[in-house]
Amino acid sequence: MIKIPLPIASPLSHTFSYSVSPLYELAASLHTLAQLNPPERLADWCTEKISHIQIARLMKDWEYLLPLFRYGIPDSFDPFQTKGVMAVNDQYEYFVTLPTDQFVRSLSPALEQWNQHHIRPQVADDLLDDSDYVKGRFSLFVSSYWQLSFEANWETIAPLFVKEAERIHLALENAATAIELLQSIFPALRYEEAEHCLYCPIDCPPAEVQQLILYPSYYYFAEPLLTKKGKNAHLLYSFSPPTASTKNAL
Repeated sequence: MIKIPLPIASPLSHTFSYSVSPLYELAASLHTLAQLNPPERLADWCTEKISHIQIARLMKDWEYLLPLFRYGIPDSFDPFQTKGVMAVNDQYEYFVTLPTDQFVRSLSPALEQWNQHHIRPQVADDLLDDSDYVKGRFSLFVSSYWQLSFEANWETIAPLFVKEAERIHLALENAATAIELLQSIFPALRYEEAEHCLYCPIDCPPAEVQQLILYPSYYYFAEPLLTKKGKNAHLLYSFSPPTASTKNAL
């Protein structure tokens, strides 16, 4: 359980903030593409995107790396960690400078899940034999996917994030609207009026955090995920699907 005191004198924006990572959205889109049954709202997009990957001659690399995305999103894409990673050069540099042992650890949970349901993939053996090779092939695929396929998607959905940021900003004008917004995103969050505090259920020792950072995602489709890192809490969530016209544009 974590506790978030609401400020009385200072603005709520000191306690609640918003962030987005294009690189995380790229990874979440790959997680969606790796599903046997993707969410209905993204099913047509997945069909089209797989076609793009084939045309771009990335299918062989995608099939090789798919086991890393079917059952999760590697921690190396964490939106808190990658929020400043924007253009393709930033992305390539990020993975080149990422320590190889950290890269390998970030892949372990998804690979373990894969191995419980499928035959051990080649990428798992290669991580043991030559992890730098896998890291290099991984980073090149991510950069190519961004340039040849995903960048256009990001330009299309970026305005949706701007609207979500505006919604958050307006809600932070007072405590009542802020609490209403947060509970609509994460219903398990509890407000104690007497203490003027929010309580969030999370599997960690009881702790008080200084800030709650919201990470809305278009391609993330699981339940809201609350984590604690250092003195802050981080809430990843899928925001409302776009209108039909915007869906068609994607």
